[in-house]
Amino acid sequence: MADIEIKGTGLISTRTYVQERHPERYKEWHNSLPDEIKSFYNGFIDSSEWYSIERFYLIPLRNIAEMFYGGNEKKAAIEVGRFSAEFALNGVYKVFLINANPESLVNSAERVFMMYHRPVDIEIEKIANNKIRITATRLYHKGEIIDYGMIGWCSRALELANCKNVRFKPITCPELLKHSVEFSWE
Repeated sequence: MADIEIKGTGLISTRTYVQERHPERYKEWHNSLPDEIKSFYNGFIDSSEWYSIERFYLIPLRNIAEMFYGGNEKKAAIEVGRFSAEFALNGVYKVFLINANPESLVNSAERVFMMYHRPVDIEIEKIANNKIRITATRLYHKGEIIDYGMIGWCSRALELANCKNVRFKPITCPELLKHSVEFSWE
């Protein structure tokens, strides 16, 4: 199976997350990275290039988990995902929030997720009023951390579309490389 890759934009928002949410410890986080990754994060990150998710995203994210979330990788991934949605949807993709309803916003999330991760396939299914299921296949197979980043992104995107009490329930089946999440809201 090919390694999953992430667009530079995801790496930029990860670096920006630490700079903005933990500025007093940014240097400590940066210095905790292996030399190759530290040099990479020091320099220009091309937002349109593809990078190894294993080397350039997961290691920095795991360091975020250790430094700011007591080692809780799920919580770290959710928070970085939430920040990434806010970063994107209040910036370049602000147009998605204009007259957005939850279904159209999540459909946009499908396109965005596929634009920034490869290889991956995403399906969105409306299973009830105010309830959808997102299923991703061919995703990262060494853990759920990528799932939780997507959960954080979608949760915050729904909140930005004025959905209240957004909840999620992960349903993973790693042996089939199939990951589903049900979202509901009021």
